[in-house]
Amino acid sequence: MNQRNAPHGPGKAHPNTRPTIRSDAPPALADLALIDGPTAAAAACMSISLWRELVAAGRAPAPAFRRPRCTRWRLADVRAWLVEYAAQGDTAQGQDAARTARATAAAASQAARTKRKATAAASKGA
Repeated sequence: MNQRNAPHGPGKAHPNTRPTIRSDAPPALADLALIDGPTAAAAACMSISLWRELVAAGRAPAPAFRRPRCTRWRLADVRAWLVEYAAQGDTAQGQDAARTARATAAAASQAARTKRKATAAASKGA
């Protein structure tokens, strides 16, 4: 039966349905918890593609559980990595990486500007 024909009205829960009550995991189990890639990326405030890139490069924790369409990381591993990753911003290595990223972005922007100018000049001349 689809929602349009539901006897209790479209978009409404069945009258006998009770809300699901979720409780937090006990502290003893929190470090054993497994999280997915989008959750790990969100915890680090980064895109899932960057998270996967860091994992593939070995700069982020390897998955604890890898099956088709079900890859999971240990929460404790991700938490420890986040502490280390955040501390890198204060080190010379982290600052060098930031400088390199800015230089790469500036070079890419300059190349794009040059290409746009060349394209605009070619279209005016044609």
